[in-house]
Amino acid sequence: MVGTGQRTISKKNAADSLSRTTMLPTNLREKLFQVQEELASSLRTLGLAEPNVPLVIPSRHGRHFEGLRLDAGADLLNHYQFQWCRMREASDINYQLAEQADKAITSIESYISWQHQLVSTLTSNLSSVSSMVVQLQKITDSIGVTEATLTKTEEQLALLEDLVKDSQFDSELKDCEKKFIMLQDQKFAELEKLKSNLVAQHLQKVREYESKQIFKAKERQAIFEQAFETEIRQYKESGIIPRLSQVNRQTASLEEIVVEDDPSSLNEFLDE
Repeated sequence: MVGTGQRTISKKNAADSLSRTTMLPTNLREKLFQVQEELASSLRTLGLAEPNVPLVIPSRHGRHFEGLRLDAGADLLNHYQFQWCRMREASDINYQLAEQADKAITSIESYISWQHQLVSTLTSNLSSVSSMVVQLQKITDSIGVTEATLTKTEEQLALLEDLVKDSQFDSELKDCEKKFIMLQDQKFAELEKLKSNLVAQHLQKVREYESKQIFKAKERQAIFEQAFETEIRQYKESGIIPRLSQVNRQTASLEEIVVEDDPSSLNEFLDE
């Protein structure tokens, strides 16, 4: 009866231990199962085994316990103490492993948090990609408009350069016309001065020529007068009029010499 009660108690304890150990780690659970099996086998061994020699142990009330192995408790105590030490060592090992697992979990958590931040940043960046594409399209359109404006500006600058060149050409042409007019006036003035100088020189030469002709005429007149006086004297002396020589016939008198004062030929010469 004692062995049957002990087996019943051990089965209940084993069931309770099994229900409690479902929440324990796997290695500790296996060790507890092993301890329960060993405990159950020990109880079965104690219940089935019969002592060869009955023991008589007196008690304080005078009763005797026959047929009981009183050293079985010591073996069980030793066995469970040994198992307890093993469980204690396993618990220490599990504690160290738990610390390592906690550190690993902490590092994994920080890594996952960092990855989460990266994913959040990537998500926010990806969400702004559409707006960036729109902005890039606007910038592209603006660049196209700017290029068209630059092309028109270059064309306008080319036209402006042509206008500036034309304006410079007109200005240079006007300057050249002014210089030409000034040079023409200067040349006309020089020509008038030269004309007046030539006229003065011509008049001077005419005067000189006239004075020479007058001087020659006076000389001829003196010669004629002398010849006339000689002829008169000869006529008075001889009563005969001498014949004039061929030279005297060819010479003209002073009254017959006429000086032309017509400047038309001089003007024609100057105009040429």
